Amino acid sequence: MSYLYSSLIISGLICLTYVYGLVIYRLHFHPLARFPGPKYAAVSRWHEYYYDVHLQGKFIFHIKALHEKYGPIVRITPDEVHILDSDFWETIFTKAGRVDKYAWMSGRFGNENSVLSTAPDELHRIRRNALNPFFSRKRIIDLQVIIRKKLNKLIAKGQEYQKSGAPLPVNRGYMALAEDVIMEYCFAHDYNSLDVPGWSLILHDPFRAVSISGNMSLQFPLVPKILNCLPQAWLVKLEPLYALVFKMQRDFAKQIVDLKAGKIDALAAKTDHPTVFSELLRGDLPLSEKSDRRLQDEAQLIIGAGLATTGWTLSVATFYILSDPSVLGRLRKELEEAIPAVNELDPSAPLEWTELERLPYLSACIKEAIRLSYSTTSRNARLFPKPVQYGEWTIPARTPISMTIPFLNHDEEIFPNSTSFVPERWLDSPKAKNGSSLDRYFVGFGKGTRSCLGINLAYAELYLTLAAMFRYFEFELYETDNSDVELAHDFFLPFPKLDSQGIQVIVKPTEKSG
Repeated sequence: MSYLYSSLIISGLICLTYVYGLVIYRLHFHPLARFPGPKYAAVSRWHEYYYDVHLQGKFIFHIKALHEKYGPIVRITPDEVHILDSDFWETIFTKAGRVDKYAWMSGRFGNENSVLSTAPDELHRIRRNALNPFFSRKRIIDLQVIIRKKLNKLIAKGQEYQKSGAPLPVNRGYMALAEDVIMEYCFAHDYNSLDVPGWSLILHDPFRAVSISGNMSLQFPLVPKILNCLPQAWLVKLEPLYALVFKMQRDFAKQIVDLKAGKIDALAAKTDHPTVFSELLRGDLPLSEKSDRRLQDEAQLIIGAGLATTGWTLSVATFYILSDPSVLGRLRKELEEAIPAVNELDPSAPLEWTELERLPYLSACIKEAIRLSYSTTSRNARLFPKPVQYGEWTIPARTPISMTIPFLNHDEEIFPNSTSFVPERWLDSPKAKNGSSLDRYFVGFGKGTRSCLGINLAYAELYLTLAAMFRYFEFELYETDNSDVELAHDFFLPFPKLDSQGIQVIVKPTEKSG
């Protein structure tokens, strides 16, 4: 017994000595020891756990508070610095060229093999180059046939709500639309989410669960791996969010297996468009890049990004346009002049992305909606092979340097009255106070080699959908206010208050809606 007791004492002393030594090193001898920031951030990540897991996605607001206290550069964790300087964004994300991402952030969604989560630049280049052709502007222009087909379904649903007078949960309709489009493009079939009554159970729900649970997965990467080994019946009781996530991941795995087995070939042959994963399998990627798990992770990324960000931007746009009668009136006038006739049998037929993007006010509304919907709210971090100079501070090589999109989007020096929806700020080749083009600070789709893969698809859906909804319908907000769109939680994606009922509207009768 005395031997066991002595062993425990010695082990405890060794652990305490290690922890004490680590604290001393991080506070006084670490390469970032002299950088501004609180001592607790230099010692550990437990404060990040507290704000992002316990308080549910609040670390972003704590980072902003740290900048207000310590200045434009802050050591926010033992190994990472965060910069708040809109003019420095280009240095980190555009001019830097090809640099690595922060590998620690790759475990958030359980799809560490996807192109988004790929940290090393060399491997990212291989994976990104294989996907780029599927999302080129030319390919998406040809893909409008899918968007129009799905959009006609959404328009028909809008007409049903118009007749019934019931509130339309338009944000869920947008999520269903974006889901059906990206699923059809990826696998030649979809789950017909647009036909689900009230869009009550759609892929948006497990992806929402992925986002919320991602903060815990980031802090404790073993948790989702352990939970994934448990029976699903247990998971439902232990953590319903993870049950939704794993069910979705198993379904994507089945899609990949079926695709490799040729079970989707018949569906693909009947379509008048290529499908992403059929072509990816036939492409020249190395065999290791075509494994079931690798492609499952890629499917989760492409489909999740394809529905979540676009659906949310459409929701934000709809809310703000309806909140301002002058914006609504000007947009409707422009759309009525551009689309004078309504095709009752095929209402989306007159909509052409390349024509709609020539409409200045619609384009301005879309840009402003992208600015206020943020795309992603989590900080973006890069690792440089050489030291980076920021003012008087020399940031050591391979130090994660992060910046955050919402902070730039609410820089009052760049976007005065930044919390307001002001499409006019994007009209007539606007400039910032410093004389730079305002487009220099438009980062809704990211910048550089790791910018958004699906930017062209997102734009096509935004233009066609907003043009259709505001040309063919007249809406009125129903039990919806600013708290349903304003950022309250950072779960990688922007979340409003967690008890939000979404963007609800009443579809009013109009003279030109048929």
